[in-house]
Amino acid sequence: MTNWRLKVEKQFEHFSDLITKHRFKTLFLMLAMVLSLAVNLPKITMDTSTEGFLYPDDPQILMYNDFRNQFGRDEKIIVAVKTKDVFNAQFLEKLFALHGELEETLPYIKEVNSLKNARKTTGNEEELIVEDLFLDGIPSDVEALAEIKDYALGNTIYENLYLSEDGTFTTIMITTNTYTSVGNETNAVDELEGFDDEEEAVSDEQLPFISVQETNEMILELEMILDKYRADDFVIYDAGSPIVTKNLQSTLVADMSKFILYVIATISFLLLVMFRRISGIVLPLLVVILTLLATVGSMALAGVPITSMTQILPSLLLAVGVGASVHLLAMFFHKFDETGDKNGAISYALGHSGLAIVMTSVTTAASLSSFSISDIQPVANLGVFASLGVMLALVLTLVFLPVMLAILPIKAKKDAAATHGMLDDLTIAIADISIKYRRSIAISALLLIVGSVVMASQMQFSHNPLHWFKKDNTVRINTEVIDNELKGSISIEVVLDTHKENGVYDPVFLNALDSASKEIYTFRGENYFIGKIVNVADVLKEIHMALHENDKAFYVIPQDPDLIAQEFLLFENSGSDDLEEIVDSQFSKTRLSIKAPWVDSIEYVELIKQLDMLLAQKFGDEVTISVTGTLPILATTITKSIESSIESYAIAFIVIGLLMVLLIGNIKLGLLSMLPNLTPIMFGVAFMVVFDLPLDMFTILIGAIAIGMVVDDTIHYMHNFKRYYLIHNSVDEAIRLTLQSTGRAIFITSIVLSSGFFVFMFASMTNLFNFGLITGITVLMAMVTNLLLTGALMKIFVKEGAEEL
Repeated sequence: MTNWRLKVEKQFEHFSDLITKHRFKTLFLMLAMVLSLAVNLPKITMDTSTEGFLYPDDPQILMYNDFRNQFGRDEKIIVAVKTKDVFNAQFLEKLFALHGELEETLPYIKEVNSLKNARKTTGNEEELIVEDLFLDGIPSDVEALAEIKDYALGNTIYENLYLSEDGTFTTIMITTNTYTSVGNETNAVDELEGFDDEEEAVSDEQLPFISVQETNEMILELEMILDKYRADDFVIYDAGSPIVTKNLQSTLVADMSKFILYVIATISFLLLVMFRRISGIVLPLLVVILTLLATVGSMALAGVPITSMTQILPSLLLAVGVGASVHLLAMFFHKFDETGDKNGAISYALGHSGLAIVMTSVTTAASLSSFSISDIQPVANLGVFASLGVMLALVLTLVFLPVMLAILPIKAKKDAAATHGMLDDLTIAIADISIKYRRSIAISALLLIVGSVVMASQMQFSHNPLHWFKKDNTVRINTEVIDNELKGSISIEVVLDTHKENGVYDPVFLNALDSASKEIYTFRGENYFIGKIVNVADVLKEIHMALHENDKAFYVIPQDPDLIAQEFLLFENSGSDDLEEIVDSQFSKTRLSIKAPWVDSIEYVELIKQLDMLLAQKFGDEVTISVTGTLPILATTITKSIESSIESYAIAFIVIGLLMVLLIGNIKLGLLSMLPNLTPIMFGVAFMVVFDLPLDMFTILIGAIAIGMVVDDTIHYMHNFKRYYLIHNSVDEAIRLTLQSTGRAIFITSIVLSSGFFVFMFASMTNLFNFGLITGITVLMAMVTNLLLTGALMKIFVKEGAEEL
């Protein structure tokens, strides 16, 4: 093993001589490689949609697409207006003016609904009249307006849909187009969707759904219109998943730019402190910036969007990528200042640190690539492109950086040793502590691991994109107000397929649907409730009551299939197209819409299980049931995230453990060297439990990300420890020399890395704040364990005088 290592180090020295000899050709090739990828940057897109968390072929997404093709888009935008009396004539005039302007001005919308055009169903035994509530406008007669008010407040369909229970809130519901507005053909499809069969409405080739960009453009126009109408007696709240998605994206863009600038500034300052020369700042920054350009360019080339998950990639690569450069430059400047021979110093640095840099990059990439198997698409993309970025940084560190050192006119500093005296004294002191108090250090680490494992059982899973916004954020406030006053802002959609024409006419089916709906209203959780259910059974009851002169005693489902068919036919012939949104043209499928508040999706996992059991019980095997919509997608996301993360952690630990054994050449020491990496991760777990921080889509990534990063310092430590032990045949001397040569770089890279993550604490969203805080603390703890625990373990388990490790 020793001979193998020496041969590899010699090969790195020869490689150094080769690239410095052909420095300009090598530089051209490196820049050409980066440029070929970076030219794709203008093609990069963003996606913060709820369905973007899952793969396009995920069963939940396929089910959701089938739903949208049949019934249109479920994600409505809710504009809620608060006033003292909704039925005040002046208020209604302003409300209807807003309704009209939205209808005429907003792009990419299918329809706008409010009290102005709310369905009013009346009639007698011979005639059914379906018309708008304010068909003839706002009546000037006080009694006529009072009559409309009484009808509206007594209409169960309006409750929590158009009116709050206390009558102080009313809504305008905006439904966007289902398909993108690219070309006349796709525009025509939205006019056909819903009541027509899927075969009529949608061609054999799946049409693209409306894009996030189109929806965002519409929301920007909406916000400008709403601002004109806001007043003390006309308080406006707007909510819905499209609003959340749009604000996530705008926050993402603003935060990404901020993070990149902060990380670059932090890295620059720390590099200045360490190297005290311009080249020591500029060259590592060039390496990480070129890495970032090439990596994001690769994402654009592959058609992979930046998402709420992958937004951490630029800052992650900036922080991680600089570590290898620091280790190489530390060796280079140390030798260059000592000898004044630049090419010799480059060769020495690559020979000394090249193998360790390769191993650290491979372990980091391996850890990050463990995410690539995730069932959550943005997490898998993060794994693929973060690991690609690490390998690009490796190539640039081992090729571009030495070439730039050879080209640039760098001067040696004869007094450089004195500038690092304090840090050298600190590393020597740490070495002595790890030797003298080795057993106390090892026992403390073991107790921390055991205690953290016990505490881990108290961790709470969470996935709530709304709570990524801070409590005082307008989007969060508006959504919570609407959830409280109008009993929900997002939905669960259930499609019931009877598999036979006119199957929805069957009174047995309708009775089961009505019974199920009543039972669903009783579902409650710690924070959720069922606010509104819309189904075809309620429409039929409304029709049947209207045909009996609005006698509430007849708000029931007729039990004669022929009578049911006749009543639905009367409703269709009345001119209303409302059935298009809840049944297909063959009356074989129908939709059950369940409105609920936006709470943590972990709560909805159990709700959906409960819903599946209830529907299976009510309808048996004759009806195919599909549960989809925004809430089921969120619930599926957190479930799959937990399952995938367990696999990712197992893969990361196994792969890194094997690589450590391979590098060290000793199974016992290779496995022991994992303890300094496991300890800080378990400390992070304990920190989350103590401060009640949730294990969400971001914090669940910390372990696998951290193990890939913190193991780098362990590799550099063990690489140098083995080198010095074989030279001096003394554990104490090897520990001291390792910390003198590598301790400074470990200290600086850990500070740089942790600072790169602490930058996320400046984020506008709480999930990124938590991610940055916990990861930064974990990295600092890893620095402590690598500087203290690794040496303590070597002192305990390595025998003095052994010829081989």
